[in-house]
Amino acid sequence: MEQPFKQLHSLRKSRKLKQEDVAKMAGISREAYLRAESGRADPRLSTLMAVAGALGLEVVLAPREAVAEIERVIASHPTQPLQGGVSSTEASQSGSMGGSTGGHGLAGQYRGPERTPQAAYHPSGASGTSDRPSAGGTGSSGGSDRPGGSRES
Repeated sequence: MEQPFKQLHSLRKSRKLKQEDVAKMAGISREAYLRAESGRADPRLSTLMAVAGALGLEVVLAPREAVAEIERVIASHPTQPLQGGVSSTEASQSGSMGGSTGGHGLAGQYRGPERTPQAAYHPSGASGTSDRPSAGGTGSSGGSDRPGGSRES
C-alpha cells in the first residue's frame, strides 16, 4: 500500500499549501507533520485523520471486498468543490486516495451526507432503534456484566 502521507503530500502541494498551514489546520506541530509526510515517523491514526480532515477528506474504513465498488462510486460521482476550492476531480487527479493503490487507499474525495454512528453501522441507514447491545451490556438477557448480555456457562 502506498503510504497515505505520500498521497496527502501530493494533495497539499496541488492546493499550494505549506506544511505549516496543514499542520496548523490539523492541530499538530509542523515537526510532527514533516516527520509523517516524509515517512520518518509512523504517525498515529488520529494524526492521519486530523490531517485528512484539514485537507477536506474523510478517512473511511471499509471491507476489502467493498473497496472496488466504493472507488467506482467515488469516481462516478459528480464533481463537487472541496475545502480550498479544489474539485473532487482535481483532487483525484493530483492526489487520489484510491486508484492505483490496489484498492487499499483512502477513499476521500467525496464527502457524503453526515451519518450518525447508528446510520453508519446499519446498512439500511436507519438511525432509530439499534439492535446493538447497550454500552452497559444489560441488553434483553438481564443482569449480565458481559458486553452483549451473554453469560458464561
